[in-house]
Amino acid sequence: MKFLGELDPVATRRTQGCNQRLTDPNRLQAIRDTGLMDTPCEEAFDRLARLAAQILHVPLTIVSLVDAERQFFKADYGLPSPFKETRTLPIDASLCRYTLEGEPIISSNALADPFLKFHPSTGPWGIVAIIVLPLINPDGHVLGTFCAIQPKVREWTDHDLTVMRELTASIMTEINLREQILKLKAEQNLRETFVAALTHDLRTPLASSKLHVQLLGRRHADMPTVQSAVTRVTQSLDRAERMIQDLLDASAIKAGRLTSLKMSPCDVHEITAQALQELAAVHGERFVLRVDGAIRMVADPSGLRRIVENLASNAAKYGSPGTPIEVLLGRSDGEVTLRVKNQGNPIPEKEQLTIFEPFHRSRSATDSAHKGWGLGLPLVRGLAEAHGGRVTVTSSFQDGTCFTVTLPCAPLQGAVH
Repeated sequence: MKFLGELDPVATRRTQGCNQRLTDPNRLQAIRDTGLMDTPCEEAFDRLARLAAQILHVPLTIVSLVDAERQFFKADYGLPSPFKETRTLPIDASLCRYTLEGEPIISSNALADPFLKFHPSTGPWGIVAIIVLPLINPDGHVLGTFCAIQPKVREWTDHDLTVMRELTASIMTEINLREQILKLKAEQNLRETFVAALTHDLRTPLASSKLHVQLLGRRHADMPTVQSAVTRVTQSLDRAERMIQDLLDASAIKAGRLTSLKMSPCDVHEITAQALQELAAVHGERFVLRVDGAIRMVADPSGLRRIVENLASNAAKYGSPGTPIEVLLGRSDGEVTLRVKNQGNPIPEKEQLTIFEPFHRSRSATDSAHKGWGLGLPLVRGLAEAHGGRVTVTSSFQDGTCFTVTLPCAPLQGAVH
């Protein structure tokens, strides 16, 4: 950059410091992380540029990003041609590059300013009164600037400067939020890739282990101690397989995909009774099954079983110890209902709104001795919705906690996968 005159020592130090910042790789990476370079105009930023022009009564405002080679105009009000069309300025012609150390440029008369009067863009751009505030991210890197320009001498008031500072903060809020969204999407993609790879890699050794345990059981069928050990190991391997499937399904639900189903005619009473019988071996004889007549429907038997297992095991783990857990089945108006009721501390209303979100655990669950991933209830909701149904919860000191799953008796169009 060649100035049109000799700068004083203060201005010289400023230009030298900013020139060093210009090519800082960390700063340039911070600009790339915004995802805003060379993107189309957006109302979110144009609105702030327009608002600044209207409040300050200036003809030109600009939101810019400044990398090592150019100044990119992300938003503007009143930008003249050809810059309105190209939306870029070579870095040697940029005045905004001299805010890269975090110091603003504020002048009521650039033509008399010892620094600005020598900048080659001041005259051609009609810059007289100017406010240039740096856009500084949370790590302290200057990404660009927010400018207000007046083509005549003007003494900026405290109100003018406050307006520009507040709008600059709003611009940075928008940029930071967008950057966080981009990071969350990248993390989500990484997590889904990790989960898919992990579950794929785990299934093979689990299947092999289960096969060898079963072979061991058959080889020593006459040894009760071996059979007992085989049963325990097999149950643990089965649980590990269910956890892997839960993780896969939870990731699918998180990504907005419905859980895959294999639909067939089934007996809800039989499925529920079998699931509760197995859970009783772990949690004791606490489950009380009440059924209103024979209940058959077209559904995914494995999905129904997982719904019962998750709701009933949650009730056993987080309800009052030793109290009965009621499981009620009913059918009316083409729908099957499953209710699981337990006594104990209620779920706060605020947590009832988020309890079905993947990887969310209520405070009582987190504080309890029972560890988990927060996948059970999201899977219940995902399986219910995949059937075309729904799940709700009510909870109070007087009536206890009740999860209600409502499913259509016949599958919806497209529900069979």
